[in-house]
Amino acid sequence: MQKPLGRIDDIAASATDQVPGVIPLVRARTLSITTRVTYGASCDADAVVCVYYSPDANNWDSQALTSWAITFTVSTTQQITKIIDIPEHGHIMIKVTNGTDQEAITDVIVWYSIQSWAEVKAQSRGLIDTANVYD
Repeated sequence: MQKPLGRIDDIAASATDQVPGVIPLVRARTLSITTRVTYGASCDADAVVCVYYSPDANNWDSQALTSWAITFTVSTTQQITKIIDIPEHGHIMIKVTNGTDQEAITDVIVWYSIQSWAEVKAQSRGLIDTANVYD
């Protein structure tokens, strides 16, 4: 099920901001993260999404677990979804960096979809109606 993680109204030129919220991992099997960014007329570089891990939501890794660019196109909104290889337990936070030094990027929105091992087991037994899982 897609869940909104958070929204950032704007990220200043060459700045980084943390998306509000943390993703809890409990018997996690798969995690997909969808990020949407709106570029202005003066943007000239990609935004970069970085995913950080913590075992306890207090002590965060100093290096990203993974990262990717959202290719810029002037005056458009771009969206990308990535499937992340994650530990079964812990917490994930997302930071987005504005790669351009020309202007802010706006309407940064992040959603996530997570499936736990318990859900997979229930689906294989027919206990979860998979037709409505991603509504």
